[in-house]
Amino acid sequence: MDSPAFDLPLEDGRVCAVRVAAPPGPMPAGGWPVAYVLDLKQFETMRADAAGLPGLLVGLGPGVPEDRRWDYVPTVRRTDGCDASPGVRAGAARWLRTLDRVRARVGGDWRLDPHRQVLCGHSLGALFALYVLTHRPQAFGGYVLSSPSVWWGGRYAVRLLRRRRAWLCAQGLPALGVRLTVGEHEQSLAPEESGPALDAAERARRLALRRERAMVDGMRELAGELALCPGLRLDNAVLAGRTHRSAPLDALMPGWRWLLAEG
Repeated sequence: MDSPAFDLPLEDGRVCAVRVAAPPGPMPAGGWPVAYVLDLKQFETMRADAAGLPGLLVGLGPGVPEDRRWDYVPTVRRTDGCDASPGVRAGAARWLRTLDRVRARVGGDWRLDPHRQVLCGHSLGALFALYVLTHRPQAFGGYVLSSPSVWWGGRYAVRLLRRRRAWLCAQGLPALGVRLTVGEHEQSLAPEESGPALDAAERARRLALRRERAMVDGMRELAGELALCPGLRLDNAVLAGRTHRSAPLDALMPGWRWLLAEG
């Protein structure tokens, strides 16, 4: 499987790291279907799928992975005392321009099917994908949102979708698909966390944090808002037995395949 890699220089001196994987065999007559995934770790998860790739897979992310905390969210004033350069704080609007540049580069190197292009994200990557969906929905034919960080910024994701839903619905989205998922144990303890490996204080801390973040409830709120958009194809699910760490296994590649089958 071909897996070229390149670093795209950014105007602030950083880089966007890009990896590309193509399945074996001939290119489809209409060009490659393509999925862009906003995390190189999740790129490797998808690339290793036992069933193989259904199209071209492109992974991208900040050269310093921790920078996703600033690149994938809207521009905000830092109040937590952490140091970050103005460039790192530029936020989602700027990263969307970076994504456009990556797409232009990949589109110049590969023949792509313009009607079968998907954006995938997990956690903060899914929050960024939601930003794209609510600002430039027709940039992609489908979106895979795995465990979006609904807790970030005082439930920013829910507020964003409520604020922009009327505009989104007015765009006319007859061919757009969204796959939205969260792990069953992202708002509770997983069975393995109830054993002797964790003391009572750590179990209580984890449970309190997950209840505060309310990832399952938040996903359902997002699904409820999206369901109000006429014509939008929505598939949402709570993934049985999955945690935040393991949810991408049942979210990203199955979501991409669902969009291809439904498109």
